[in-house]
Amino acid sequence: MLSPSDAIIAAGRTPPRGHRNPRLQVLAKGDGWLIVAKPPRVISHRNKAHPHEYAMLQRVRDLVGSRVWLVHRLDRATSGCQLFATRQELAGPLSKALAAGQKTYLAMVRGYFATEGVVRVDTPIKVGPDNYKDAASTVRWLGRSHEPRCSLLEVKPETGRNHQVRRHVRDLHHPVLRDGYHGDSRVNRWWRESYGMARLGLHASDVSMEMPDGTSLSVTCPLFVDHAVLFRRMPWWDDAVARHQGLDGLPLPLIDHDPMVDELGPPLGWTSRRILPPETSP
Repeated sequence: MLSPSDAIIAAGRTPPRGHRNPRLQVLAKGDGWLIVAKPPRVISHRNKAHPHEYAMLQRVRDLVGSRVWLVHRLDRATSGCQLFATRQELAGPLSKALAAGQKTYLAMVRGYFATEGVVRVDTPIKVGPDNYKDAASTVRWLGRSHEPRCSLLEVKPETGRNHQVRRHVRDLHHPVLRDGYHGDSRVNRWWRESYGMARLGLHASDVSMEMPDGTSLSVTCPLFVDHAVLFRRMPWWDDAVARHQGLDGLPLPLIDHDPMVDELGPPLGWTSRRILPPETSP
């Protein structure tokens, strides 16, 4: 009997790139804060290189209709949980609370990750000429295969350095696939041509923290549909689902209307249209 994902797998491709202004999904919100599912290919905030880009800071401001403050950044190519303050006085306390909490990333990496159990990486991160800062992450495998040679890793950074997750899995000789800075261009090209992998295999899946008011918060960001399609094509998918709760949840759309998902997604209950944000905080 065919599995419900066979229609997606048979397509042999991931959905097309999202348009320049993808809709945003609010994952959770409360008094003075909200967590948004950051789409890929969107920068967190404007900078000298991109002074006019429609960044997440401006997108979330327009979404809520008032000024917001970015609590932490994600790389342009990374998707997942991103925290914003809607009151300026909470930006600092939220940043400290997040630093004391736990962020979890899913990283699709090159090679078969043979190490069993949890691996701790504590390679310092270079932040300037002759300037290094302490950094630590824990890594464990969720799925792995010899053909194609790749693995899905769960990475939990203990510190928050620039490119920390990407650098630490590289230091384990398993760079994130489609990483143009720390990976192999030939391998990245093979994945693009063979599997239609269109972007970095990195997703900020979970955030757990104690809020400034003393309450506990735990939020999961589902995969975006491009990663969901790709991961389901891998031999390790069932293992990964068993080892990481919620991995097989309803994926988030990249664009408002995706004909491929509309055509092939119904057996999975998938839709390309935006899911409305929750009315109240969890």
